[in-house]
Amino acid sequence: MKKELKGGEKFSVDLKKLTFDMLKILSERQRNVIVKRYNLDGGGVQTLDKIGREYEITRERVRQIETESIGKLKENIGRFELDRVFDFVKKIIEENGGLIGEERLAHYLFVDETDKILNKQILVLVLDLDDAIQKSKEDPSHKKFYFYETSGVDTFEKTLEILEEYFKDSRKSIDFDSLVDLARESVKKEGVNEFSHNSIRSYLDVNKIILENILGEWGHHKWPHINPKSVKDKAYLTLKKENRPMHFTEITGKINDFWLSKKSTNSQTVHNELIKDGRFVLIGRGIYALKEWGYRPGVVLDVIIDIIKEQGGTMSQEDIVEEVMKKRQVKRNTVILNLQNKKYFEKLPNKIYRLK
Repeated sequence: MKKELKGGEKFSVDLKKLTFDMLKILSERQRNVIVKRYNLDGGGVQTLDKIGREYEITRERVRQIETESIGKLKENIGRFELDRVFDFVKKIIEENGGLIGEERLAHYLFVDETDKILNKQILVLVLDLDDAIQKSKEDPSHKKFYFYETSGVDTFEKTLEILEEYFKDSRKSIDFDSLVDLARESVKKEGVNEFSHNSIRSYLDVNKIILENILGEWGHHKWPHINPKSVKDKAYLTLKKENRPMHFTEITGKINDFWLSKKSTNSQTVHNELIKDGRFVLIGRGIYALKEWGYRPGVVLDVIIDIIKEQGGTMSQEDIVEEVMKKRQVKRNTVILNLQNKKYFEKLPNKIYRLK
């Protein structure tokens, strides 16, 4: 009896165990070739040449062993009830707009997601045994994805084309709900009336053109506030997300958390970029804020002068200190010390200061 599957439901069988049980029907050499070719041992996908050198056979012989092994596994699909897996995958793809990426599909197929790399490789092997499923290789506009019918691919390509055109024309980022509305309206014009939330999410997962930044804003991948490449743009988005002044070392840590890469960002590099960029204001010892938050560039003296000017040229000491502390993370005495500068300030009775 096949189990009815609800939308979003995970596969009930341990696919990892099923796969390794299935490999036991192969000879030791066949099994080793499959394990190495599909990176089921964590050693990376090995080439035909490398495996051939290990067994002292030609790369063509390795290819033959791989083909024979896949054929043998296909012959035993019924024995291991892999048709249940294929039925599940087909249903999930239908629920996701007719196509799905590897990472999203793996989320449905594996209950234990601790080893995502192994899960992905198992997924690749299992789907290679399904003659009905089709694959679209990665290209500049999208990641690798799986599909059964080309109609889903056509809708995906048309939706992506319309969304890209919208962002090129509007030059504005939008939130996810607005993106969903835009996508639904676009496919309606193409005669597609049913367009689920899962479909849109699946399309966005595999596309490389329309991306989401750390603020939850969607836009074109070439925009620096959506897909930042430079340290200064990453620092800007970090401060926007945290919504508070931060020390440059903390900004560096957040950059490395938000944008994982092989090479970590250096705190001194961040500091140097923040100093040069007019979007940032140094408001304390190594502490930066965004100018758009109302912080003024310059030293404490400059800030005091600007504040008193805004208030008509005369202010009490307490009011000056209070306003400066909103703009700079400095000690109270630092403000008072700057007020003693007779070149710029005249002290009146009752601790009132006037600009000269």
